[in-house]
Formats: sequence, structure tokens, C-alpha cells
Amino acid sequence: MPPAMAPTQPQKARPPALPPPPHSASPPPPAASPSASAASPLASPPSASAAPPAPAPAPIASGPIPWPTVPSEGGTGAASGIAASPAAPAIVGPPEVVAPRSRRQTWVGLSGETQLFIDGASKKTARLPQVVFSVTHRPTNWFRIVAAVEADDGTSVAMQQAFFEVSPVRAVGLRAGLMIVPLGLGNLVPEPTSYLTVDRPLTDQLIIPTTWRELGVGIFGEIGPGLRYQGEVLSGLDGSGFTAGAPLWGGRGDGSGIAIHDAAFAGRLELADLPPGLVIGGSGYYGGATAGLADLSNLHVGVLEADARYRQFGLDLRVEVARLYIVNSYLANNYEGLLGQDAVPARGRGFYGQAGYDLLRLGGLETKQELVMFAGYENVNPRSEMSPYNYNPPSITGPGQLSPTAPSPAKSFVRGGIDYRPWPAIALKADVQVALDAEGPPPAAPMVMAGAPGTPRPIGADVADAARGRTWVGLAIAFNF
Repeated sequence: MPPAMAPTQPQKARPPALPPPPHSASPPPPAASPSASAASPLASPPSASAAPPAPAPAPIASGPIPWPTVPSEGGTGAASGIAASPAAPAIVGPPEVVAPRSRRQTWVGLSGETQLFIDGASKKTARLPQVVFSVTHRPTNWFRIVAAVEADDGTSVAMQQAFFEVSPVRAVGLRAGLMIVPLGLGNLVPEPTSYLTVDRPLTDQLIIPTTWRELGVGIFGEIGPGLRYQGEVLSGLDGSGFTAGAPLWGGRGDGSGIAIHDAAFAGRLELADLPPGLVIGGSGYYGGATAGLADLSNLHVGVLEADARYRQFGLDLRVEVARLYIVNSYLANNYEGLLGQDAVPARGRGFYGQAGYDLLRLGGLETKQELVMFAGYENVNPRSEMSPYNYNPPSITGPGQLSPTAPSPAKSFVRGGIDYRPWPAIALKADVQVALDAEGPPPAAPMVMAGAPGTPRPIGADVADAARGRTWVGLAIAFNF
């Protein structure tokens, strides 16, 4: 809407002006002011005492629109069309023209979570899995700079994101630096307030190694109402760090270097708000994982993912499916000397669905608080298929044991709990995870072949413990300011 015109002085009511006779040389009457037009459907000439008309407003520039999978102002980490509140994925509405800003803006954010797990043997485990501090600076409305630092388990500190973004028009924007890979609901918005459960689903840990970020450049934009896209050229993975339990976890670059010889490509397309509250998206990734090593020269990785989420009328629904492909995975096993059930897989998969409802809606209360009761199911198998070329000497496959060419059994879980939000930025969580299959063994050093050129890397303690698939009760306090 154009800016309001300058007010005019009151005018006396006059009869409508008659049009000039044909071929009249007299000029047409000047246009009436907005206020006069609103009062009468017929325009009338201004009185002698009327103020001169205000000059025509300057055209408004078409403003930028931040891609929804980057850190939001006032929050941490990668903000998205999914709101930082997990129970409240904000759906980007119709295009809005943004007027130029004359002042700079800066936001500071902090997010994190504390967790407590109690397993079937009454063993208690406390965690501080992640704390993220972020700063977002916008010198103008079309340029943004984002930096976020992440502390994992209270023991290691690293950059989570560091990029600049230029978005002069809604349809096309440019981003470069250390960026979140646009795969999976959990990786798109890694803040702990973005999901209802105490711990994030295993699909977003074992198949998609959240938080996954790489150095690169990318484009993004909105090419139609609710139709958004993102494409990135990224540094590839390091195949010498692949493992069995969480195949890609140890191969992430996390900004430590640029693998020019292993360029990767990632993209996402999503449709939002058709109907209101529904977002459907799909993502893909493909790239090399040689790490510059001749022994891994034909090792490649692909990931496909699809998701949907719906939030309306107190409902909170989400579903995600992901598939992992490691082409020529036997090369990684030969290089690291991995044998038996410690061998890197050729395929992996994961799926979960979850439904929740805000119980405060039942009483018709007008409040911003939320009390979401939820339940869900997940089936995940990071080793669903193995390469037939894996080395399998008889000495490593005893009676009743699976050979390196045999996949691991899938694990299924049922979860249920509550997520209470006294404020949108704080979530108090309690849930129960019931493992429907046998619990895996405790983390241990992998079985390796002597003389292998590489050395297997251990994965994070939290991820290794989650991969066991235990039954437990979880409690957590999550925040995202």
C-alpha cells in the first residue's frame, strides 16, 4: 500500500462538475485528494483554500525475503519456514513488499537443552548436548551476515554457521560461507525447541548427521506463492571417517576445510501453505567422499529425503523418510580395515511419523502457552544393505554371527509424551521411548584388519548411545532466545 497522502483542508460540498463541452480548450479539473475521493464517488475540483496536492510517492523497492532455512533474527541456528518453536512451524505467507530500511539491525540469540535419561535398569544419564550462540547483523534490508558458535557436550566448541546472504529480490538470493545442508526436518532447524521429543529422532542422527554443515555457495528464493527452492555447491564428505552405526557422522567437514576435489551438490524444494498450515518438502544430496585419497577415488554418497508437516487447529503433525546411498562402500571398509558388523553399509534408511495436539485448545483458552501431548513411531536401519565386495575372511564370522555382507536388523520405536511451553522460547519436555527390538551392545572399538592404511574414527558418545536403541524415560528443558 503506498504511503498516506498529506491531509487536505475540509471542503464544502459542491454539485458534481459537468464535463467540458466538446472541443473545449479548458483544462480538465485536477484530481481530488484521497480523502475527498473516499467521501464521494464523484471527484470535485478543490476549493481555492485547499492545500496543494502532495507529490507522488517514490516507488517502493521490492524487498528481500530470507530463505527459511537460515538463522532467523532473534533466534539461533538455522531458522526456517519451520518456526524455532517445534510445535509451531511458521508458514511463510503471501509475498510482502519490504520497504527500504534506513538503519542497521543486529540480533543476538542463544539456544540449548539439558537432558536427563533413565533407562530400564534405572541408570541415569545427564547431558548438555548442545548450546549455540549466534549473531545476525543486517546492514540493509537486502544484506545479512550470520555467525553461530556451537558447544557440543560442554567439551568442544566449533562454528555452526558463518555466512553472508544477499537477497535483492524475492525470486533469487545468494549465500556463501559455512552453511547448514538443507536435508531433513531436524537438520533444517537444529534448535532443540524445533521438535517435541526430548531427543531428536534417530533418522535425523544416524541417516542425516545433524547438525550437518559444510562450506560452499548457494542460491535460494521463492518463485511462486509458497513455492521455495534452495541449491548449494558444497565441500564433499571425508570417506575415511565413515562408520557402521552412524555412517556419515565422522565424515562431515564442519568447515574445517574445502574439499575442492570432492564437490557436492544439495538442494531442496518445498511448497508451503496450500492448504494453510501444511508444508511439503523434498531434499537431495550427491557428492564425492574421497578426501583426496587414491584408495577412495570412486567413493560417492547420495541422500534422498522427503517430509511433511502440518500445524493448524491445535494439531502438530510431521512425517519424514530418508534414504542413504554409499556407492562403492567397500572402498571405505578396505581403507579403514573394517570387518564384520563394523563394516560401512552401502544403504541406510529411516522413517518416522508423529502426531500431537495442544490440550489447551480444548478449553477454548486465549493463551500463547501450549501443552502438546504427542505420540509417534520410528523405524531406522543405518545398515539396511551391504556391499557384496566387503572382505570376509572365515576367521571373523563365527557360528551364528552375521557376515560383512549381511545387513543389520532394523530398530523400531514407539514414543509418547508432553511438551509444555509457558513461553514460545522455552519448552519443558517429558517422554517415554519404548524399543520394540533388542537393545544393541554398548559402544566398543571396531573390529579391524591389521595393516589397513586408515584408522577408524569414533563417533560422538551421545550418537553412539542413541544408536543402541534403548527403552528410557527422558526429561529436558529446551530454550531458544
